[in-house]
Amino acid sequence: MSPADVGREARPDPVALLTAAVGPGDDPAGLAPALEAAVQHHGPACREAALLAALRAVLPVTERWLVGHGCSPEDAAASVADVDRKVDRYGLDGTGLDWLAQVATGRVVAVGRLQFERAAHLPDGTPAWGVHVPEVGPLDPDACDRSFAAAPAVLRRLDPDTTVDTFVCSSWLLDPQVTAVLGPTSNTARFAARFTLLPESDDPDEVHEAHHEGDESMAKFVFGTDLATARQADPVGRLQHAVQDRWAAGGHWSERTGTAPVGVPFRT
Repeated sequence: MSPADVGREARPDPVALLTAAVGPGDDPAGLAPALEAAVQHHGPACREAALLAALRAVLPVTERWLVGHGCSPEDAAASVADVDRKVDRYGLDGTGLDWLAQVATGRVVAVGRLQFERAAHLPDGTPAWGVHVPEVGPLDPDACDRSFAAAPAVLRRLDPDTTVDTFVCSSWLLDPQVTAVLGPTSNTARFAARFTLLPESDDPDEVHEAHHEGDESMAKFVFGTDLATARQADPVGRLQHAVQDRWAAGGHWSERTGTAPVGVPFRT
């Protein structure tokens, strides 16, 4: 069977796995590995087509579940649209099957401009709502205000037995060096200013990992490519120039984590 044939007909095993996982806020342990195992018989050449077919097959089920549990039709449609948006931009492996499975089963929900991860946690294990920024246009502060204001009611309808009082975001957007480059009045800086940064680790291994993840994120989200290619790219715009200048000087970028209280309006 060719990859195109597999793509036209999703196999029942991975679809059944995804369908059974739609809805509940807790992250189903081992879903991504189970999906990989379910398509293994197709062989490496057909793996991606089989996984994408399964992910796409469950999206109508997830969209209906979200609407039935309190999402607006517009937000439900925007939630599941992230699967194809990410795959079109980064591919399946470039995006990560774990992320795509979370989106496809309703664990990452769009509320206006932003996405919210229903079962995120703080480093100490406290439940939180994760904040993500889909690549769908300018990071308008007023649109972000509306998302943060509307999200708690939506997320509590989806998970009525869960008590959450903190938003958490881990992103290259929160690296203070980005604000230094773009200026405090930029949309990116105003988004980052909503969050109180958690302290950076003093552990050398963790610092190295943070720099690696930060550099990889800069390459992926700022240049749209891998790190090696981004280092050699012709920079366009202030941020790309600044990213490459720091790399050339032997420096790095970091993914920082910040928190913000739920229900407290942000003021610039």
